[in-house]
Formats: sequence, C-alpha cells, structure tokens
Amino acid sequence: MQLGVLLSPGFLEAEAALALEVARLLKWEAFTLARGRTALEGAGGSVWTPRYVLGARTALDVLVVPGGPQMSKLGRDPDHQDWFAQIWEGLRAVFAGANAALMLLELGRLQHSQPLAAHPVALEALREQGFRPEAKPVLWQGKVCTTRGYLELPRAMLEWAGFSGEARAHIGL
Repeated sequence: MQLGVLLSPGFLEAEAALALEVARLLKWEAFTLARGRTALEGAGGSVWTPRYVLGARTALDVLVVPGGPQMSKLGRDPDHQDWFAQIWEGLRAVFAGANAALMLLELGRLQHSQPLAAHPVALEALREQGFRPEAKPVLWQGKVCTTRGYLELPRAMLEWAGFSGEARAHIGL
C-alpha cells in the first residue's frame, strides 16, 4: 500500500506526522508531496521538505490531507485540481484532517447533501459553503473520510486498515 501525505504552507504537523507513523506501523510505503519541492513551514514552526512534487507521484492508494490555512484556496489551485483529476480513480481512501474538507469541497470531491466531520474551527466556513458538518469525529462519503483532525485522523486510518489495538496503544489511541 502506498500512502501520500499532501503538505501545504502552514500544514498541521501533528496530523502529517501521525499519518506517517500509522503508515510505518502498517508497513506501508509512505511519502510526502507538495505543489513544489521547496521546504514548507508547518503551523507549529517546523520545516518539512516534501519528497515529491505533485506531478512526480500519481500512483498511490491512500491520500492524507492534513489541515492548514487557506484550504479552500488550495482547492481552487489549477495544479492541485489537475493532480487530483489524475489520481482520483486510483485512490482507495482519502483522509481529511481538521479543515481539509474545505479543499475537497473546492475540488468537487464532497457532496453538499451529505454530512461531514471537521474540526470546530472549520464548521462555520463549511456551513457557509452549504455543507452539513456534524459533531462526529469521523464521517465517510464514498472513499473520502472527513475527520475532526488531530488524533481522530490516525484513529480513522487504523480503523479503516483493520489494524489491531496494539498499534492504537503504540500511538496512544
């Protein structure tokens, strides 16, 4: 299984790091991707350099989109739109962090009529877009898993993979 973590400026490092740790526990190939190859500063101030640019890695099974600022804007970005169009059919699952549902909304990958999960800071923006956010930690729409982010993100990944309680205990879930 191949897992990609999509980085963006100001991404939530906790979500990205936990997704990579889950992939390691599951013995999946994992890597980071971003629009460009330059280093990106996360919300907490750490600097990460993505392994791949979007167009260089189009074959993956699972995608994790950590939350971050300007997620709606990223969803309107032509490079992100083109890349998602290339990879969408091959994806088995997409896990959205705290407010990453905003990006998936702009990309047309979520339906307005279906409820979704998001961190409380994103709820008002989602309501303004016509969505029905719910106070649940995880909700699925087809292959997209929206979460409240943070610890809910790796928990949803482990549940989807059917992994043992031992792995959950390792991460403190």
